[in-house]
This record gives sequence, structure tokens and C-alpha cells, in this order.
Amino acid sequence: MTKPASKDFSYAMGPIRILSWPIGTWPLQKYNFMSSMRCFVSVILLLVMLSVVHTEMYLDRSDAEKNMDAVVLMTCCFLAVWKVIWFRIRSKGLVANFLSALKDYDELNDQRKKVIVRRHARMGRAACGTVMFCSYFGSTLFTTVPMLAGEDKGDVDNLNVTREYSLNYPLPSECTVNMLNLPASLYPAIYIGEYILLLVTSTGNFGSDSLFYGIIFHLCGQAEVLKLEFSQCFEVDEKKARFHTLIARHQQLLKLSKDLNDTISPIMIVQLFSSCLLICTSGNDQRVELRWSRIRSDLVSLLSGFQFIRSLSTNNIVMVVKTTIVVATLLAQLFAYSYVGEYLKTQFEGVGYCIYCSKWFNIPRKLSLDMVFFLMRSQKPVHLKAGNFFFVNLETYMSILKTSMSYLSILRVMVA
Repeated sequence: MTKPASKDFSYAMGPIRILSWPIGTWPLQKYNFMSSMRCFVSVILLLVMLSVVHTEMYLDRSDAEKNMDAVVLMTCCFLAVWKVIWFRIRSKGLVANFLSALKDYDELNDQRKKVIVRRHARMGRAACGTVMFCSYFGSTLFTTVPMLAGEDKGDVDNLNVTREYSLNYPLPSECTVNMLNLPASLYPAIYIGEYILLLVTSTGNFGSDSLFYGIIFHLCGQAEVLKLEFSQCFEVDEKKARFHTLIARHQQLLKLSKDLNDTISPIMIVQLFSSCLLICTSGNDQRVELRWSRIRSDLVSLLSGFQFIRSLSTNNIVMVVKTTIVVATLLAQLFAYSYVGEYLKTQFEGVGYCIYCSKWFNIPRKLSLDMVFFLMRSQKPVHLKAGNFFFVNLETYMSILKTSMSYLSILRVMVA
């Protein structure tokens, strides 16, 4: 695990290592006290952020826009905590895959194989760069909006009411800071500290996703290399030995995909549910009054799925930009998971087709029987699963979008 990596491995996994090592989830690290402390500190920072945002929602229920920001941040923070802890305590599948990738790069000596592996490395870097750019840009946006948006003017009925001036923070934390009686001189330190918490949340959430994207694209690249070798396995001497070697390699890749699936499956079920919830729900910027037979109360933190539409109708440009970035980030994250799941299935399905297109008609009868059994096994698809309930692919992605839009339509009718 401390063996120097090749340049190709550093190119493919270097950005992932930069993101995962500070939070203690890098699979090829030494699992010692220092790595445990990095993970522990990351989790503590995330729990601090989660506590602050939750406390703010409890103390202040008068600003629905701020409460919806709090819901988004709490969900992302919870996902970050869950991923960091899970990748730390259930790292066996990731370690096995990364050690196999390290060995694959060391044994890479064929030019055609290098082209395939480097292409998949670029795909992994592109997925990593896209989600991290959206995530860090969103964190920066949450930090700069309090400085650019100005002070809220309140509802129309309260225009003549004198409101006490309060400082704005990147996180919804005004009431929490006031409750702690912190001096105003600490405002810059608190502001910067909350921005750091947002970056830690982005790294714990989307950085952990990048760890998964990088290794699964490498696994897909090895499946494509295997297809190339299967298409040529009957053109060399000692066809039987070569064929059995490739079968063993196929079994190894299937085991690696199963280990990776076992690691990511519990995370995926929470990820897909929360993404669907956040895409179709957002904060309403108006008070909604519900009259019951005995209870009359203002539900100022009503969650509705049309914050973006409301912001457009009220010309709230700041909220339009913020909502767009949040939804775009969630959609990019969800699409990346769905795409890699679809791509993994497609690559492994193509292994059987490649051997069928080879020169199998020139092989001995006994070897052809082995090939038939292999073709039967290759027809079983390799899926990326979420909680072993449903498959993660582009069809699931479209289903989630349709469900989110359906909920959006229903909520608009209910509140209209």
C-alpha cells in the first residue's frame, strides 16, 4: 500500500487521492492512528455543522427561504457523514479494487491497452471535476450570497415594523450565534469557519462520490481490455490455456464489481432518495396559513417544489441563481451515478459478444463447449444496485426525474 505508483496511476487517481486523503477515506493509505484522526476530525466538523443548522431551524421558523436552505444543507451534511463513516468502516471492497488497479497499471505494457485505460482515466477525471466544480461553486455561492443579497425586507404586512439588524452568515446560524452571545468581533472568523464547513461537506459528499467514479471507470476500462483480449484469444498458440486465463480474469473482475457494489449499495439507497426529495422540494418564500377546526397556525416553513418558479415570478434573481446551482449539482451527481451504472452493465455485457465475434469456429470441440458455458455466464448482467432494491442506470435516472416532476405538479396545485 506504500508502493510508489506509476505515472498513469497518478494521473488517474491523483485528484481522487487529494480529495479523499484529508477526510481519511483514501483506500491506499496506512490505516493507522493518523488516518483515523483525519476521519474523526472530518466527522466532528460535519456533526457541528449539522447541529448548528438543526438548531437554527428549531429556533427560527419565520423565514421559509432560510429554512429550505437549512434542509438542503442538512441533507448534504448527513450524506457526507454517512459516506465518510461507511467508506472508512467498510473499506474492504474499495481497498481490493484500488490494489487491483495499482497492479493493473504496473503491468500495463501494451499500447492499445494503454489507450483504453487512459481514456477511462480521463472519463473518471471528468466526472470528478464536474461534480466537484458544481459542489465547490455552490459552497462559494452560499458564502457570497449573504454579502451581495442585502438585508431581507420581510413580508408586505410587516413593512412598517422596525426590525433589529442582524448579521448574515453562509449557514443559517444567526439565532444560534446570538444565543451563544458571541462578540461581533468574531464575525469574520465565524464567516470563514462556516465557509470551511461548507467545503468539508462538499468534500465529504461529492469527494466520496469521486472516489467511486474513478475506480468504477477503471473497472469498466479493464472490462474493455478483456473484450480486446477475448477477440484475439483464438488467434494465438495454446488457445485453451489462454482462454482459461481470460476466464479467470473475467471472474476476478466480476468479484471486484460485486465487492464494489456491496460497498456502495447502502449509500446509493440514501443518495437516490435524498436527491429525489431535494430535486422536487424547495423552500416557499411566502407564508401559508392553514385553518384547522381547533388549531390555527402559520406554517412558515412549508416545503414546496416550486421555489425556482416562485423566484422567477417575484424577480428574486439571487434565489433563482442559488436554486439553479443546487438543482444542477444534484442532477449532475445523480446523472453521474446513473451513467456509471449503465456503462458498467454495457461493458460487461459486451464481453460475451466479443468472444462470439472471434474465430471460435477454428477451435477444438471441447474448447467450444467451454465457450458455450462462458457465453451463458456472460449473459447475466452486472448491475449497480441501490440497497439491493433497484438498479442504478439511466432508466432509473429518468424515472426519478419523472417522479420529481410529478410531485412538483401536485404540490403546485395544492398550494395554489
